[in-house]
Amino acid sequence: MKSSFPVLLFLLTCTPLSAQRILVDHNAVALFEHIPPQYVDAAKELRMLFMDRSVGGNINDALSCLSYPHVAAPNSCKRYQHRDSAYAVSPSEVYWEGSWDRSRWRYEFWPSGCSEDADCFVDFIEPRIDSFDVVGFQFSYLAVMPGSNIIHPVDGFFGSRLDRGTATSYSAFADRHPGKTILWWTTSLARGIGSEESQVFNAAMREYARVHDLVLFDVADILSHDPAGNPCFDNRDGVEYLDENHPDDGLDIPAICPQYTTETEGGHLGSISAGGIRVAKAFWVLMARIAGWDGAVNAVRDPAASAFPTRFDVQLSPNPVSESLTVSFFLAHGTFVTMELFDLLGRRVAELYAGQRPAGAQQLFFRRPPSLAPGRIYFLRVHSAVASGVARIVTDRDPQ
Repeated sequence: MKSSFPVLLFLLTCTPLSAQRILVDHNAVALFEHIPPQYVDAAKELRMLFMDRSVGGNINDALSCLSYPHVAAPNSCKRYQHRDSAYAVSPSEVYWEGSWDRSRWRYEFWPSGCSEDADCFVDFIEPRIDSFDVVGFQFSYLAVMPGSNIIHPVDGFFGSRLDRGTATSYSAFADRHPGKTILWWTTSLARGIGSEESQVFNAAMREYARVHDLVLFDVADILSHDPAGNPCFDNRDGVEYLDENHPDDGLDIPAICPQYTTETEGGHLGSISAGGIRVAKAFWVLMARIAGWDGAVNAVRDPAASAFPTRFDVQLSPNPVSESLTVSFFLAHGTFVTMELFDLLGRRVAELYAGQRPAGAQQLFFRRPPSLAPGRIYFLRVHSAVASGVARIVTDRDPQ
């Protein structure tokens, strides 16, 4: 599908703000595992408040997930399976090391009587501003539904009116509090939104943040790229999914990836955990950057990491496999490992293992999965965050 929507960028005529430009988008998620400890400590001491609708509540829940050690986290934090198995993710997507204290970070739903308006947020936070170091709000995907005037050149957020909440009034609020960090966000997205309004608004927000050197948390970019970094587009693609079968409209508009939501039209992050956990990890990167981290990743994070092999040397026995299979490999340091079996067409046919492994020689024993047909060739993929290996498996023709 090819997009026919021109990307409208509004004239940005305000005086640039005195701020340090920070951009956190889908490329920043991988930096989570590399945040230096001193900046983790500095970030958790920052007093932060953000305001949002229900997806913000999902993000808040995911931040709370990371506050637990992974083994102790609620099961709702670690859901990697999907009601459509084609959109399941690796268990490593919902894994994290350690516990991440967010006790000084607060989420607020919009006040009664107003919603998704810059002036509404400012009216709420300004009397409380001395209690926080970092504040901001997000427009939800409901604010960028088809027909929304959020991108109107006069009445919209980047419009010219001065009697409503706009980028101009939000910038003026930031100017009144130069000692505070003011967050700017792109919108949340849904499977059906993907809209012209969301595409135009988020493009304008990115440009505005670039021109004015703002701190931008690009949630739309994070949610519209799958775990492999591929872009995702709206559900008006002619592809049937459960009870949704919209015809192809010939347009590619960024939308939340199906790996991050089980909804056919909406975009909530709770039923599968990958989207919420990815946004929460990116939020920690954002807060660490605000706390002073430059985002640089050292080539070697610790002495043990330098000895980690570039690939796993995976050994299998017996091979051909009959009733059982033993998998052997070596880890220079402890890490989260997944083991999956694929057929010759690249389809995943079984997951053998997903869990934390200690450093040293590994030997894991498995019963032969019933999904393996006799006399066939399969591939075992052993994967961690820093290395992977593949081994060829042949199944016995007559398993006992």
